[in-house]
Amino acid sequence: MPLPSDALHAAVAHAWGRDTREDLKESIVNRPPISFVKFEGIMLMLTNGTKPYCPDEYLEEAVAQFPDERQKRVAREHKAFLTIDLLGPKNPTKAIKNDCYHRMAHLASEFVDANCLGVYIPENGYMRPYDDHIIEALRSDCPLRELEKW
Repeated sequence: MPLPSDALHAAVAHAWGRDTREDLKESIVNRPPISFVKFEGIMLMLTNGTKPYCPDEYLEEAVAQFPDERQKRVAREHKAFLTIDLLGPKNPTKAIKNDCYHRMAHLASEFVDANCLGVYIPENGYMRPYDDHIIEALRSDCPLRELEKW
């Protein structure tokens, strides 16, 4: 999906309650297919991929990790991806990491629509296929826990 700078700023403002502020040394650098968001001490990298997340030669190995056929379908059928990776702070405590996941999930929710087949969390290997409640799960207080409820 196209990710122009104005859409990225709008997503940040809606997800986190305000846009970036130069006086706080916050910024968004959008150089498709990669964007960087610096906000309240965290640094994120967004990658807007126009091909499958998993290369063909590793696909069946990746699919085998999912227990549910709906998860396997998402892995096999997706054609593009949007990743949100935490670049900083380095070596965050568990509490800071949970806060970062909370922010990342809220931001991700801004890009989920009916074209989204699912949400994948590489750190724990969890895949949530798209359903009518996925945005609600991403915007919850505990998105990692809520994503597992479907």
